[in-house]
Amino acid sequence: MIKAEKKELVAELIREFGKVDNYYFADFTGITAEDVTRLRAELRSENATMKVVKNSLLSRVMAELNIEIPDPEVFLGSTAVLYSTDDVLVPARKVSEFADEDVSIRFKGAVLEGRFLTIEEVQRLAKIPSRDGLLAQLVGLFESAKSALVGVLQAKLQELVVVLSSLSAQKEVQ
Repeated sequence: MIKAEKKELVAELIREFGKVDNYYFADFTGITAEDVTRLRAELRSENATMKVVKNSLLSRVMAELNIEIPDPEVFLGSTAVLYSTDDVLVPARKVSEFADEDVSIRFKGAVLEGRFLTIEEVQRLAKIPSRDGLLAQLVGLFESAKSALVGVLQAKLQELVVVLSSLSAQKEVQ
């Protein structure tokens, strides 16, 4: 690639990466083309993207965007940059799902809202349920609270019926 092409590519990546504030870095050494295609399709369906960028160009793009990557391991080996325009956790979840399927892909780190995250922090993020999953948990929580309230109220009503029955029985005896 000649110098002018590299400058053009860096400028294009700066424009594209400048639109988001989440970048996940993954090593995809050994992943098959079929798995890459499948991962990209799943990411695309959730408004996320995966780009493979040369480390030297990626380093330059991050520097231009004033994003500090303190771990030099991020720019070693094959590097894919994943990001989302909607849900910042989608790339973390998808890469984690693929890694669980024994696909040869692993995190190198991430940058979220200007903060560098280690591999361990990214793996913890990947375990957070999706927005729909969190909403379902919230609905379940409300439903269980409602059921508990109904149970308590029914128990109190039952106690009242027992007390009234015993009072009624005492009045009949007198």
